[in-house]
Amino acid sequence: MSSFILKFAHVAVQPSGPDEAIRRAVGFINIGQLLPILDSRSLAPNPRNAKRNTIVEGILGTLRNSPDLFRFKSKGLLISSHKVEELQRSRFRVSFEKEFVDGVLDGGHNLFGIGLFVLSQVIDEKQLKKIRTWEQLDDAWTAHRKEIEKLDFDPEHLVSIELLYPGSADDSVQDAFDRAAFDISQARNANTEVKTEAFQNKLGFYDVLKDALPKELSRRVEWKPGVVEEHDAAPISVRDIVALAWIPLNFANAHKLLPFEISVLPQNIYRNKGECSDKFKTLMEHELVTVPIGGNAGQARQLTNEAVESCLQLAGDLPRLFDLIYEVFPRLYNDGTHRFGRRSVVKMYDPDRIKQYKEEGKDTSSYTGVRPVTPFFQRTSPQMRWKYPEALVIPFVTGLTSLMEVRDGKVVWACGDIDQTVIDKLTKAAPLFEGQFDAYEWDPQRLAKSPSSHKQAASFYSAF
Repeated sequence: MSSFILKFAHVAVQPSGPDEAIRRAVGFINIGQLLPILDSRSLAPNPRNAKRNTIVEGILGTLRNSPDLFRFKSKGLLISSHKVEELQRSRFRVSFEKEFVDGVLDGGHNLFGIGLFVLSQVIDEKQLKKIRTWEQLDDAWTAHRKEIEKLDFDPEHLVSIELLYPGSADDSVQDAFDRAAFDISQARNANTEVKTEAFQNKLGFYDVLKDALPKELSRRVEWKPGVVEEHDAAPISVRDIVALAWIPLNFANAHKLLPFEISVLPQNIYRNKGECSDKFKTLMEHELVTVPIGGNAGQARQLTNEAVESCLQLAGDLPRLFDLIYEVFPRLYNDGTHRFGRRSVVKMYDPDRIKQYKEEGKDTSSYTGVRPVTPFFQRTSPQMRWKYPEALVIPFVTGLTSLMEVRDGKVVWACGDIDQTVIDKLTKAAPLFEGQFDAYEWDPQRLAKSPSSHKQAASFYSAF
C-alpha cells in the first residue's frame, strides 16, 4: 500500500457530514507535495494515458514562464482515494491501494507536464526532449529520484487539487464511493473525447482477449489508448482485435447463443471498426454476459457467459490465421493461369530487379524494395514475394465462420488443425476468387466493402 501526506496551502472541505458518501477537499498544493503521486504512477483510475503533445508543452511552458498563474490557468488534478485521514494544519494522509479507485481520475496531461518540469531541474534539455511517453518519464524519474529529493520548490509553484474520498469507513459508504469514483472519472473525461475503448479496458471487457492472444501479440496491443507493453514494436489498435472478435460473435448470434440479437455486418469488420467497438461494449455490459466484480475493482465486470467467452477465446487465433491467409494467398492464387503480381495494386518484392531497372532507366513502379510482412505478427518468409493491401483478402478472414461449429453451447473450430484446413481450402478457393477481383477491378476498398465478397469467400470455405 502507498501512503503519503498531502499538505494544502489553502483548502476547503465539502461537505462536512461524516456519513456522506463523498467528501471533497479543494485547494492548492505545492508541486513538491506531488512527488509521492509521481512515484506511485497512480494513473490506473484514469482511462487515458497522456503522451507528450502540444497540450503538455503548453503546461510545461506555463510552469516555466508563469508558475504563479499555473493554479489558475489549469484545472489541476482530480485525485481519488478510498482512505483519507484528515489531519491538522490542512494535511491529509492519503492511501492508494485500490487499483481502479485510488489515484488520478483526471489531469493526466497536467501530471505529465509537472513530471517533466521537475525533471527539467535535474537533467539537461536534450535529455528532456527525448521523454515522450509515461514509460520514458518513469524511467528517468527512477534514475534521478535521489536528485529530485534534494530539490526546493518555490512556494508559489502551486497546483489546483480536488481530493475525493468517502465520508466514513462504513462498508456501504465505501461501496457507494467506489461506484461513484468510476462514474466521476467517466464524466470528467467525457469532455476530453476519451475513446470508448479506454473505459472498456477499465471495465475489464478485454481481459479474456488479452489472455487469448499470444503473449507477444497481446503486449503490442493498445488495450489502454497510447499504452503498450512492448515499447519497441509496432503497436496494434485494440479496435483491430475487437473487430476480429465479431467473426465468432456473429456466428454465435446466428445460432442464437447470445442473450439478445446483436451482430455486425461482415464488411463492417473491415470498414467500420468504431461500430464494432461500440457494439462490443453493448454486448459486454449486458447483465447476462458480465457481472460487477465490486470490491477493489470498483465498477469492473467479469465475463460469465460461456458462449461469449468461447468466442473471445477463438478470437485469439484470428490474428494468426489472418497472417497465414495474407502470406499464402498470392502463391495459391497463382495456379498456372492466374498471376497475382500482375495487378497494379500488388508490388513484387525484388530489390535486385529495382536496381537493374533503375540502371536501365525502366519503370520500377511494379516492384518494391520493402520486404512484405504479415499484418499482425510482422513476420516474413522467402515465399512472401507480394506486398498488397490487406483488404484484398479480408473476405477470407470474415469467411472463417464457415469453419466454426457449436459444441456444448460453445463456438469452436469444426476441424482439428485449423491452420492446415485453411491452407487446404484456399488451395482450391483462391484461384476461383478471380471473378470477384475482376468485378471490382482489383480495387481493395470496393472489394472489401462489398457484401458479396464476404458471402462468396465464406461459400468457398464451405464448398471445399
